[in-house]
Amino acid sequence: MLFLDSLLLIAAAASFVAGVLGYIIARLWIKPIVGYTVAKRKLDRELNRYLKQMSETSPTTNGKIDASAGERVLRSARKLAMDLLSHYNGNIPYWYRLLLDSRQESPERASGLLTNLNKIHDPQQRRSRIVAAKKELQLHEKKTTPK
Repeated sequence: MLFLDSLLLIAAAASFVAGVLGYIIARLWIKPIVGYTVAKRKLDRELNRYLKQMSETSPTTNGKIDASAGERVLRSARKLAMDLLSHYNGNIPYWYRLLLDSRQESPERASGLLTNLNKIHDPQQRRSRIVAAKKELQLHEKKTTPK
């Protein structure tokens, strides 16, 4: 009977240690990495939305999109880029940052490319900076087929 109690205590201790380790891994590794990935996807979605708005401009507007809608999307993209940079610098584990560096993914350079987009008036320069920022984040432009 004493042997059974000691096995039960060992099993309880092992499950407690496994639970603590699981909590630490989830809290310190998985949650920050998922937060980084979610912020990156949101930024990609906003940049794609802006590029789509740019491509849907009519020739009569001379390549300019609706200023208020474009500014809103750019403001949101800048905020998401800063959020992504915050995750990169403060939240994600060091080993994951090294992995991103080995993939040559740089939220810092991408954020720098996206900061002053509202001051650039040439749509082609805006597009090229957005494409360069997406390349820095390893976000590949979606291929669309014409209908």
